[in-house]
Amino acid sequence: MKNHLIIFSTALFGIFAGWINVKAQESKEILELKSKLTSAKSPKDKHIYYLRLADAYGMQGKTDSVFAFLTRGEENAKKMNDTDEAGRINIFISQFFLQKGDVKNSEKYINEAHLLLANSKNYDHLGLLNYATAGLYILKKQYAKATENYKKNIRLYDEGKKIDKKYVTIAYQGLFANLIIQNNLSDGYLESNKYIDYVKKNEPEKLDIAYLLLGSFYMNAKDYDKSLNAYQKTIALSKNQDLVNLCNAFLGILYAEKKELDLAKKYTDKANAFFKGGNNNIALGSVYYSYASIFLQENKLDLAEEYIKKAIAISPEKDISSTRFSYLSKQNEILVKKLTQDRSKINDQERKVKLEQLLKDLKENLSFIESTDTFLSPELIISNFDNLSKVYEELGNYEQSLFYQKKYVQKKDEAYGLDKMKEFLNTQSDYELREQKAKIELQEATKRIQLQKELELKALKFEYEKKQAATKTEAERKRLLLEEDLKRREIELTYAQQKKEAEQKYIQEKKLAKINQEKKDAIAKAELENSKSEKNMWAIGAGLSLLLLGFAGFSYNQKRKDNKRIAEEKQKSENLLLNILPHEVAEELKEKGKTNAKHFDEVSVLFTDFVNFTANSERIGVQEVLNELNICFTEFDKIMDKYNLEKIKTIGDAYLAVSGLPVSNEHHAENAVNAGLEILDYIQKRKENNPNALDIRIGIHSGPVIAGIVGVKKFAYDIWGDTVNTAARMEQNSQKGKLNISGFTYDLIKNKFICEYRGKIEVKGKGELDMYFVEKI
Repeated sequence: MKNHLIIFSTALFGIFAGWINVKAQESKEILELKSKLTSAKSPKDKHIYYLRLADAYGMQGKTDSVFAFLTRGEENAKKMNDTDEAGRINIFISQFFLQKGDVKNSEKYINEAHLLLANSKNYDHLGLLNYATAGLYILKKQYAKATENYKKNIRLYDEGKKIDKKYVTIAYQGLFANLIIQNNLSDGYLESNKYIDYVKKNEPEKLDIAYLLLGSFYMNAKDYDKSLNAYQKTIALSKNQDLVNLCNAFLGILYAEKKELDLAKKYTDKANAFFKGGNNNIALGSVYYSYASIFLQENKLDLAEEYIKKAIAISPEKDISSTRFSYLSKQNEILVKKLTQDRSKINDQERKVKLEQLLKDLKENLSFIESTDTFLSPELIISNFDNLSKVYEELGNYEQSLFYQKKYVQKKDEAYGLDKMKEFLNTQSDYELREQKAKIELQEATKRIQLQKELELKALKFEYEKKQAATKTEAERKRLLLEEDLKRREIELTYAQQKKEAEQKYIQEKKLAKINQEKKDAIAKAELENSKSEKNMWAIGAGLSLLLLGFAGFSYNQKRKDNKRIAEEKQKSENLLLNILPHEVAEELKEKGKTNAKHFDEVSVLFTDFVNFTANSERIGVQEVLNELNICFTEFDKIMDKYNLEKIKTIGDAYLAVSGLPVSNEHHAENAVNAGLEILDYIQKRKENNPNALDIRIGIHSGPVIAGIVGVKKFAYDIWGDTVNTAARMEQNSQKGKLNISGFTYDLIKNKFICEYRGKIEVKGKGELDMYFVEKI
């Protein structure tokens, strides 16, 4: 099932997190919580509101605000000397970064949690820690370590520790999912049975999620009938409509794979009707992906492309499951089919240009696949090799086409080859045979016990009927009835105990069989790895020795030639780096080879935008407007330097800068307002001397942001957070020739500038906000 596991794991995360289908009233809740936080006096009360605000922002998908309030909560817990609570919050922050696909920061916070919880006796916190640590190891492809951390929770439960059963359930889920994403069908099948057995016994209300996982396991194993059966059980059991409709989306994908397209549309339409218009972009993306798969099957390629583009548009830039990359892979598959199928609709030259662009995209995908050290579905790799082979063939490069076709076949065989499927089927049949045999033995033992009990009870009845016939008094008859009743109860108790012992024996034998099987599997794997190591070690050692000897001779002669050129290039690189990044960030990058995103508690964000830019472009010509834009932005850069603001970027005719970072500055709001006023003065003077000068409006808002480098290629320093969005709204609600600021910024500068209160103004997505025009100093 192409990319299904990626779509599945991302969508299911949304269900587990609970941050889905949120209505507009959450904004009111946040305002109320902020008000309560402001009036809270004790650290304990403040702590409650920090966490509730983090949760409320999470429900709205405002992840930067989630991080900000979790961080405050963690600092507050440390002030209260509550290391257990600080450790717990570090786990949440780690999960926050893990969801975004930021392994480095996730690992940083999980390590801090381990230190804080090292001496904890709170087994719920330890259970959460083990689960989160395992998830991080999965993303790093360290699957054995992930398994060990999941099993820690199960051991705590088996040892009788006071751990909430939900942490054991999610550990079983994690163990099962760990094997699914490795495409380890045999072990996954065995683990699925343990997982289902545990949930049935301990948390039957969670069976809906268990069957959803099982359905995805069988879909990956291409056993569509069992997958369908499991999904239908989820729909029948679940009261969670998000889960039910996520299941409908997966059924759409399943039926598309089976080429039963009417049913595929039916279930996808159900999911679409539920998620459309809501706030769950993750689930809606899976619905659009399902539509794209259906239309691809129907050869309606324009519609397929339209829906996969919709999925891409609402997917996160980066997340734990590489969702966007998965959607882009599907888009490439559609484009390859479009360009290789109908040559009559496009001329040869245009087709060649599009094929070459597609080839470039596919190579970038391949570069990402080869460089990433985190988990990727094998389907993404297989699909990329297949598409590369087809595009090279269309371009006439048959040698490269054959090369990637071989890689496609090899990778597909590794993931879904006959040997893997045979191993899975053997495991499945062996398990089912053992299970059936044990069940038959239990049934036979139960029948035998029941029969023996009935025989003894009949014999007892016959014996006392004879005694009753011989009685002469009422007292004697009553005594015999009581005696018979006591003996009957004794017989029933004896056989009830025998039945219980037979059932216990069945359960113990099942456990013993699983333990023995696990031991056999571990021994077999160890022997296989040992055998591989012995065979490969000499060849690897010899190959490396030859390679190093050859390279050493070349390196000595080349080094002297390179030294001078390297020194010249280094200076050029440093100059270029300082044009892209703030000086402090550039120095950190040179010193450490990396730089982490940082949270700034309070900065001021400035947005400018030219009024009627498009209309002016048509009136005076595009080139003239672009020249005007360049002149203005150059002057803005000088103003930013003067008032110590950091220019972030230009977006079309908009200009974004921030005051108060990368080095914190208590005068950030004052500096930003001064810069804004000087921009207005400059534009006014320019309009007096230049008929083509443009009108401008400016907005400023103050608050917390996260700042750091985006990406690894063509990287840029950027800022994120609700503060940035609100600053943009300040600019949009400004007027030409005016500087509009928020109530938060006003509170910081009201004693230094004359301002005109505009009242509370309705802002899209934020409710009513106080706004002020800054008139002068």
